[in-house]
Amino acid sequence: MPSTLRWAQDGAQLSVTQKSEYPFEGTVSFALTASTPVNFSLHLRIPQWAQNTIISVNGSRIPQSPVPGTFAEIHRQWKNGDRIDLEMPLNFRLESIDARHPQIVALLRGPLVLFPITGAPPTVTAQQLLAAKRTAAQSWQVESFTAPILMLPFTAIADQQYSTYLVTTKT
Repeated sequence: MPSTLRWAQDGAQLSVTQKSEYPFEGTVSFALTASTPVNFSLHLRIPQWAQNTIISVNGSRIPQSPVPGTFAEIHRQWKNGDRIDLEMPLNFRLESIDARHPQIVALLRGPLVLFPITGAPPTVTAQQLLAAKRTAAQSWQVESFTAPILMLPFTAIADQQYSTYLVTTKT
């Protein structure tokens, strides 16, 4: 959701405007306005799942790699028109229900849990889940041994029957 933060610092009037399609897309862009140049640190939260995140300032990648699960600090003299781009790969991953049941998993893509829209438990492998294909802005499809499985984030589910976890098979 687009948002703007405005504040005053060291005699300068500043604002940062955020634009993105997150969590459905992994790029978040920030545009800075400053009445005069000013030195300060900008801290960006890097989610734990966000491996291989890239941060660019005015189109140039910052040299230090952000550490997932921490805040990335960018200290510099900021000026009017500066742009920051945060690129977080939205990779698929599986999270098991607990350590004793590693075959019972939820499919996640970045911060989103994708729920299987199905009445009957499908026969599916971990590899099939991780190969989900996007079919629309907020839907994915997984090929299973029986029939394709529609996967939706919670906010896209209406009256459909769904579950959180699937039992994966080795076959």
